[in-house]
Amino acid sequence: MNPDDDRRTKSQLNWMMSALLISIFLTQVDQTIVSTALPTIVSELDGLNQMSWVFTVYMLASTVVMPIAGKLSDIFGRKSFYMLGLFLFMAGSILCGLADNMTQLILFRGIQGLGAGFIIPITFTLVFTIMPKEKAGRYQAFYMSVFALSSIVGPSLGALITEHLDWRWNFYINIPIGLYIFAILSRRLHDNRDKATRPSVDVKGALLLSLTTLSILLALKMGGEQFAWLSVPIIGLIALGAVGLALFLFVEKRVAEPILPPELFRSKVISGTLTATFLQGMIMYGALLYIPLFVQGSMGGDVGDAGNTLTPMMFSMMIGATLSNVLLKRWTYRAGIIASMTMAGLGMLGMSYMPLDVSFWIVAFVMLLMGIGIGILMPLAQMAVTYSAADRIKGIATSTVGFSRAVGGVFGSAVLAAIVNNRLSAAVQEHAAEFNVQGDELAGLTDPQLLLSADSTLSAAATGLFRQALGDSVQLGFWFLVVVAGLGIIAALWTGTARFETDVPSSPVKDNSSNSAAMPGIGH
Repeated sequence: MNPDDDRRTKSQLNWMMSALLISIFLTQVDQTIVSTALPTIVSELDGLNQMSWVFTVYMLASTVVMPIAGKLSDIFGRKSFYMLGLFLFMAGSILCGLADNMTQLILFRGIQGLGAGFIIPITFTLVFTIMPKEKAGRYQAFYMSVFALSSIVGPSLGALITEHLDWRWNFYINIPIGLYIFAILSRRLHDNRDKATRPSVDVKGALLLSLTTLSILLALKMGGEQFAWLSVPIIGLIALGAVGLALFLFVEKRVAEPILPPELFRSKVISGTLTATFLQGMIMYGALLYIPLFVQGSMGGDVGDAGNTLTPMMFSMMIGATLSNVLLKRWTYRAGIIASMTMAGLGMLGMSYMPLDVSFWIVAFVMLLMGIGIGILMPLAQMAVTYSAADRIKGIATSTVGFSRAVGGVFGSAVLAAIVNNRLSAAVQEHAAEFNVQGDELAGLTDPQLLLSADSTLSAAATGLFRQALGDSVQLGFWFLVVVAGLGIIAALWTGTARFETDVPSSPVKDNSSNSAAMPGIGH
């Protein structure tokens, strides 16, 4: 190998980083840009009863494929699988724009999700394999800022495109952006895999991991909504997931290159950080789902208030990510995770005690605090896990961070839904006498949609009762997330005293696969 080929100019690095930053924005904004266009899509394609699957299938597909994509990129090199993901994402975007019915749209969104599942983990891995270690924190902060920004601009951008062009352009807009990414990375990104070595692929492990993840996530998403928790479909999915997990663990002990190497979880830094990330996913997704419901349903805000409440959290996540880059140079990983969970926990504690007649500025301040806490952990987790893993498993290590956060989000959302729904009926009965509501009107207070509907027929007394009962129920869910943050602090203690070190200088190098030489200064 020519040593000069391992070095890139500052200009080349900047071009590559711009393409990678845009790819993260592209995959993340695609989860939110459709939200404001969905009523128009449903109206044109006539698929109201399938509406939620437009989001669900994207999330399921991307989550399931993440660890597999990370492992394959370790074995075969990053570039080929990144380009595969980009191709799938662009092809899915074109097909979504051409969809004639909701079934087609859902199928094509799944193809998009598969592409995103390759792009997201490999992009984060590339940061650590092409950037000097001393600059990795800065670029991680950039990526997390893009992640937060995409969540803010997505709905507005979707509304703008749908109003002035057509809802199909929410998908077509991905094509020129994807072509830009392809043009840059196809020229600048290179694999350094030793082609003389015959790779070993754990096909059984990949299939069993996919089966396990998909079964459990589907059970968590549909339980309590499409089906009762004790119904045959949900119990069957959970049983299938449990059997798949047992077989997966059995297979992984007997293959040469397991999808999830056991050594990954023998590291206290990695296992503790991934646990904290799983718990962070519960807090973040729980906040995104239930704080707008609390603001609009219990506090009496409108749709704009509910959406604007999340803006301070998303913006402050960028602040937290930038702050994390500074803290990493001074603190241990443990200290950073504790700071993150403490701030997020205090934010949820504030929401747990929030009066229903409080100013929205107070809610915004609490959201700001929570967002900084969440933002601190996002780049920290990527760096703690990736730099604690050997070079040959760096791709799968990096992918487990996003995977843990996504699975935690689905799990937390399911638990929160169960808490809120089970508490709601009891809270309605408890406050019925206080608001003098009884009879048929009392029996009908079971669906929060009654409070969100502009043409609700509820009386003033029933509205007051339902707002109070919903507030009590959601705040009980917030208390659950306070406990989750406490568990995150315990997980942080497990990571020990490891910290991010830059005392050994490193150089920008090409993407390394499992057989490449280690970057100087990486690993513990």
